[in-house]
Amino acid sequence: MALIYLLLLPIFITILVVITVSRFLTTSAASKHRSPPLPPGPKPWPIIGNLPHLGKQAHISLQHFSQLYGPLISLRLGSQLLVVASSPAAAAEILRTHDRLLSARYVSTGLPYDMMELDLKAIVWASNCSNDQWKAFRAMFRNQIFSAKAIQSQAAARERKAAEMVRFLEGKLGESVSIGQVVFAAIFDSLSNLMLSRDCIGFESSETANRLKSLIWRMMELRTSPNIAEFFPILKKWDPQGLRRETFRCCNELYSVWQPYVEERRERRRGERYGAQDFLDIFLENGLDDDQIDWLSLELFMADPAELDMSEKFGFTLQKEQPLLLVPNRCSL
Repeated sequence: MALIYLLLLPIFITILVVITVSRFLTTSAASKHRSPPLPPGPKPWPIIGNLPHLGKQAHISLQHFSQLYGPLISLRLGSQLLVVASSPAAAAEILRTHDRLLSARYVSTGLPYDMMELDLKAIVWASNCSNDQWKAFRAMFRNQIFSAKAIQSQAAARERKAAEMVRFLEGKLGESVSIGQVVFAAIFDSLSNLMLSRDCIGFESSETANRLKSLIWRMMELRTSPNIAEFFPILKKWDPQGLRRETFRCCNELYSVWQPYVEERRERRRGERYGAQDFLDIFLENGLDDDQIDWLSLELFMADPAELDMSEKFGFTLQKEQPLLLVPNRCSL
């Protein structure tokens, strides 16, 4: 037995020396490259971090933290570090003074494509706003799609769609009409006319309008749903809540609305030569492939129809049947 101990002793000593040296080297390297101290914040729990501290009303919790810890707060959301600026001065330092250093885009793990794919086809959800592809997209939108001249030329199409909606409502006099459905169809078809020069829904196709409206609402729900993979990126590969798979399904269903028109336009342009007439012509003139057209069209269509200011965006305003009346407070009389 003593002989065995004598034989194993050099092995144990060697292992001990290796561990000691490696820890020393790691500690010295960390001290040289130590990050500056983080702003104060509530002490995180193991594994889940500060997620329990946020509660159901995160904005109220953050306001409470700002009173305790000051204008900059550090939070750990799972394995992710979050630094919150809770004062106008701190926000100005981040967004104005050090914007080039601190500005970036966080790409949600719930999106159906990886970051590298989005950088090739997205403008809103691209992670890198300095590559050549994003700059080309930005120039196309600024100079051709959303230029002052282009917006002015689109006014007639918006007014025409508003007039069609009014005529449709006049024809339904005495009948029950879903105003939400009609307005959604008007907004969606206004966009589809700008993009494809044709209606995708129509006021009479209530089934199609219902399907598209539910799809868009579902996409917004998926986009705003808490995703555990956001807090623990190691889980992204498995998509434990199925949000990415569901988003991919909804995207493909929305793509199917305009994909036949894109193919038809490509075929037509092969035999004819004419200038750009709508967004799709501009996309094709700039050499965009089907994947890029699908995703950019989705970004344009995904502007929330329920929150659009129709008086500014589409040239018409819904008026109340009876004006609101000011009722005096009895206590003040």
